[in-house]
Amino acid sequence: MVDIIAARAQIGKFFYEYGFHEILSSVPQNRLAEIIFGLAMKGNQSKTTDFAELNQRVRTTYGHFLSKGKWDEEKVSQKQQEGAFRKLAELALARQKPLYLSIDDTVIEKKKPSSQAKRPMEGTGWHYSHLEGKQVFGYQVFGANINVDDVSLCYCLRRCCSENGSKIDMAVQLLDTLPETDARVILQMDSWYTCKALWDKALEKHITLIGAMKTNRILYPDGHRRSAQDYAAMLPNGQYHLATVGGHEYWIHRYEGALNGIDKAVVLLSYPKNAFGNHHALRVFICSDLTLSDEEILAHYTHRWNIEVMFKQQKMYMGLKTFMLRSAKAIDRLFIILPLTHFFFAVLYDTLLPLSAAIRCFRTALCMF
Repeated sequence: MVDIIAARAQIGKFFYEYGFHEILSSVPQNRLAEIIFGLAMKGNQSKTTDFAELNQRVRTTYGHFLSKGKWDEEKVSQKQQEGAFRKLAELALARQKPLYLSIDDTVIEKKKPSSQAKRPMEGTGWHYSHLEGKQVFGYQVFGANINVDDVSLCYCLRRCCSENGSKIDMAVQLLDTLPETDARVILQMDSWYTCKALWDKALEKHITLIGAMKTNRILYPDGHRRSAQDYAAMLPNGQYHLATVGGHEYWIHRYEGALNGIDKAVVLLSYPKNAFGNHHALRVFICSDLTLSDEEILAHYTHRWNIEVMFKQQKMYMGLKTFMLRSAKAIDRLFIILPLTHFFFAVLYDTLLPLSAAIRCFRTALCMF
């Protein structure tokens, strides 16, 4: 038996403590609480039938709430982001550690194209999946994750579509709306996001940028125009040094100078110790802070993996991969509810537990055997 009243009380307390009661009337609060409860107890489906089954309502109640309900999802998202960022910023200051902000995107495949479906899902399209190595039909989702040490929170999820602009546009907008903090913020990204627009915005916001770069990016060593790959190949062995990061050794060359559109940056050319000179093994990283050592830059960049874990958790526990909604607005609203749910579970027990552990504790507390 599940104590539904206790669950709603905990979610209601969360809404009150973080100010959601100021922007939501009682009905949207109840529907959101029921969806969060359903995500916790039923797990990885995000189906309206699951929400209805647990809360003893009809399925269409939740479909209508997500697609046509009168509540401001953008204000909910803003409140969730402010609360999550403030929570981790306080932790970063207390521990005297940086707050890492990672951005990336993932593709959610839907097996049947809209042209073959009797009742197609809105907003779908063909997107390149790095996992599959080909174009797949479905949704592309832009995401951001924040973490301090091993404490990690989903900051936002957004559907990639023309209405939201390009992925770079969404990333720039994210930095524009980032709350102010005294904690040091380090922005991390893979090579698909490293560009002048994000570089300039990070400098404007006093954020350190550390990202991967494609090996064909142009450098200007000694004023000569060369790709990073060609420059790495022409350097003598003595220009590299061994660095140890996370128990692994790498051959590193440090370049400080100009790139196209960037006046000065640190660029690291990196080979694994046992693959020196192999152009397939070459990795290139860029950093806006000239005072960081090579080892510090690479050690910071290892925290980017947290966003991959976040996407995995959202698909495993929150139904990001298996949701069954047709309306584009309903899907966009679900993508706002999922980070809200992650935030609720993270702060539920005042210990900032990982998502999977918090859900297990929540289920255990509510189930009476």
